[in-house]
Amino acid sequence: MGLHKQKGKFTMLKKYWWLFLLILLALVFGLLFYQQSDPEPIICVEPLLPENGIEIPYDSGIMTFSFTPMEGAELYHLNIMTPSGNLVTFELEEPGADRIITTFTMPGENPWYVEAINDEGEIICMSKRFTFTFLPEPEPVPEVQDEEPEPTPTFTPTPEPILSKDEVCTQPLTPEDGAELPYIGKVIFSWTEIEDATKYILTITMPSGNIVTFESDKTEIVRYLEAFEQGGEYEWSITALNAKGEEICESAIFTFTKEIKPQGNNHWC
Repeated sequence: MGLHKQKGKFTMLKKYWWLFLLILLALVFGLLFYQQSDPEPIICVEPLLPENGIEIPYDSGIMTFSFTPMEGAELYHLNIMTPSGNLVTFELEEPGADRIITTFTMPGENPWYVEAINDEGEIICMSKRFTFTFLPEPEPVPEVQDEEPEPTPTFTPTPEPILSKDEVCTQPLTPEDGAELPYIGKVIFSWTEIEDATKYILTITMPSGNIVTFESDKTEIVRYLEAFEQGGEYEWSITALNAKGEEICESAIFTFTKEIKPQGNNHWC
């Protein structure tokens, strides 16, 4: 009886061996298809300098940004988030750049990351984020003097006229409209004061169309032309805000032209 049952099972396996083979092949091909359909992750650029979490003294001169190159990338966007929440973007053709430390005037932590851009202007990928901390300016140490210094003449500058909010909005002053500026050097953006304004937003539109903004509670902001990579025509304007952060008005738009990068003068890392 037992021998007969075993013989029957063997006969059934022998008869349907092709069905078991098809099931096995289906499992193998299904596993291979699943593995091939899972795309490999894109390895993006990696930040190198400044090192993650580094603290940078106030009196430092040049800060170097560098990152690994990426195949297929035509441009790179170096994005830096200031402690006030403003996003500053530099458009780079190579994986590195030097920046003057006074470009970042506000002490605190600055996260930064890089976007790789293809020849169609599309973002291929975004790197992981690094941070650097810009230390505040130290308190001045009073000098000990043996003799009382001679009094020096002083003068009080004539204050700029304060415009009523019922009149024209704040107006750009410098650089003058249509000014031609060199490739490197310091430029002072200044404008007239307006009543009830507690903060001003400086908006700069680059030749590529990218927009950067800076904020100040004064009527001027100092920047260095090295921070703007592109040569060509720029536009800038001022938005006045009240104590609640609400927009009061927006100024007229001024333009300036920056000299194209001189040949043979390479500032890249």
